[in-house]
Amino acid sequence: IDRDFPVVMGVLMLSAFLMLLGNIISDVLMALVDPRVRFD
Repeated sequence: IDRDFPVVMGVLMLSAFLMLLGNIISDVLMALVDPRVRFD
């Protein structure tokens, strides 16, 4: 398991980045689709 540490870290970082990116994209899409939604 010790030698797989960089791979595990890479997968975790990538998945966290993709989740963050997905959240941002969904927020922007919701704001575009629903004009009532405004960023505070």
